[in-house]
Amino acid sequence: MTVGKPGLSRSLLTWIHSAPRHILIDPHTDWADPTRTAEVVLDAVPRVTDRRPPTAWLRSWRNADASAAVAVARVLDEEPGLTEPEVARDLAAQAPDGSLLFVASSKPIRDLEFAMEPRDGLTVVGNRGVNGIDGLVSSAIGAALAWQDQDGGHAYALLGDLAYLHDRNGLLLSPHDPQPDLTLVVVDNDGGGIFSLLPQAGIEGFERVFGTPHGIDLTGDAAAAGIDVVQPETRDDLLTALAPAKGLRVVYVRTDRRRSTDLHQRLAVAVRRGRGD
Repeated sequence: MTVGKPGLSRSLLTWIHSAPRHILIDPHTDWADPTRTAEVVLDAVPRVTDRRPPTAWLRSWRNADASAAVAVARVLDEEPGLTEPEVARDLAAQAPDGSLLFVASSKPIRDLEFAMEPRDGLTVVGNRGVNGIDGLVSSAIGAALAWQDQDGGHAYALLGDLAYLHDRNGLLLSPHDPQPDLTLVVVDNDGGGIFSLLPQAGIEGFERVFGTPHGIDLTGDAAAAGIDVVQPETRDDLLTALAPAKGLRVVYVRTDRRRSTDLHQRLAVAVRRGRGD
């Protein structure tokens, strides 16, 4: 059963496409069915009057989910230094109740989907620009201002280096404009890290066409815009840097694309072993 629109998550779309039955719940008339598999569309979740015990199918999914979460946490906790999935996991876990988390397209949203532990008290939003990653700094600032105008708490944004670079001029706020309480967590793997996880990785000319390394000092770039920059080196540093603070600032985390690709492969192996595959 799908409640609302499934968005752009490939793993969710794959799961929906593989389900024996697909029932879509959407209170609006502009419902989306990208997999073209919905057999019933309802405007509300039907009220269930009898409490049936979980089926074997549901229990198998819950057990697999629990095993996968344990396997992922174990690998991330044992990994030295800071990694992209760990930053996403810790940011989602450490944000105080009432916080807003704006997540960029491409790898940040996938890292969050992969490593975030379920919780209440955190509102997660995101948008996809025309080219996927354009305009996201400005979008995060706008989301933070709107959130805090409605008495919301601190705002965070999780961005990759290319998303940051595509809209770094969004940091140039006028001193007369409203100022958000926003922490921009920028994970810099010097290029398009998402492509290293896709089939084209390793082909001739990959770095120039897909890797697109930029070699720009993002800490100096943000500082030139008058933005405070914190550069954590350890997990304890990161947790300290994520504490809410007034104004707009950048938490900059440098990672390595090759190491990240290797980590994702080891995470996949650990999850399969945890399921008994």
